[in-house]
Parts: sequence; C-alpha cells; structure tokens
Amino acid sequence: DEVLHLIARVKLSKYEIAQRIFWHGVCGDVELGDLDFLIQQNEDMLYAPDNVPDSDFKRQLQRFEMIQQERRSSRGLARSISLYPPGRITHLVKTGQTKNCLHGLAGCITCGASNAGAEYTPIQKENDDFNEIEISPTLWTDHFPNRVCIEIERIAQRFGIDTTLGSP
Repeated sequence: DEVLHLIARVKLSKYEIAQRIFWHGVCGDVELGDLDFLIQQNEDMLYAPDNVPDSDFKRQLQRFEMIQQERRSSRGLARSISLYPPGRITHLVKTGQTKNCLHGLAGCITCGASNAGAEYTPIQKENDDFNEIEISPTLWTDHFPNRVCIEIERIAQRFGIDTTLGSP
C-alpha cells in the first residue's frame, strides 16, 4: 500500500527520477548519510501526503482501497489471523556497502537491484517481528539461495568457524 501511495505523490516523470537516482546514486556525488540532501530530494520529487493533486491514478487507488476494505469486511475475523515464521530467527541486516567500480557498475546494469558489495550483520529476531513483507529493489537477489549461503559462510568465518566442506 505504501508504494502505491508514493507513486500517487510523485511530482516528476519517471525519466527525471531515474536521472536523479543515477546521477546521485551511481555517480556517488552525495553520501547516503547526507540526511538533509535526501530530505530535500524527497520534497523535490514528492507531493506532501495531504496535498496530492487529483489524478486518474489517485482515483483508481482510492477505488482499489475501497474494494480491498469491502473484501476485508466481508471476510470477517477468520481471515485476520496473523501468521509468523516458526523457529528461532537470525536476520541478516544490511549494515554496509563496499563501494568500488565493479559494484557501481552492477548497480547501474541492474537498475539498483543488485546487492553486490552489501555487508550484513546477523541479528536475533522475534517471530512476530515479521508481520509484513517489505518490498525492496534487492528483494529477490537478497534471498537467492546461493547469495544467502555465501553470506552465512562469510559470517561464520568472521566468528572463526571453519566452512570448508566436510569440516566437523
């Protein structure tokens, strides 16, 4: 839902947004930690949530939300059971990014959907921390089995665990 509301708030064309993301993200003339710059960019690209002009998309979104609410109401309480993953969960949180020419190129070629160079930290999480699915540009690549295996091996090595095949 949040993504649809963001789309309704966009002031610029897709081309202009892509240009800004490419110029500032890939070319790296601004650090991601520059909060003032990021806030200004959001203000330049998005209408305020309470000041979105009328458009076909906004009307379609309102109609969609009304239909979804009607469906939720008609299902009753039986469909509002929360489901969570079982077992103990160690969540790999992206905590850094190695920057070099290769990683910048991978980000450019994949339109930002590459997680090349991402650094992860394991964090113990509670099951009910996973009550929603977050859609991100790297959602798929973050969860590829080969990628997850590589990251688990890297983390194990940082803790001094032997990851060679057949080790005890």
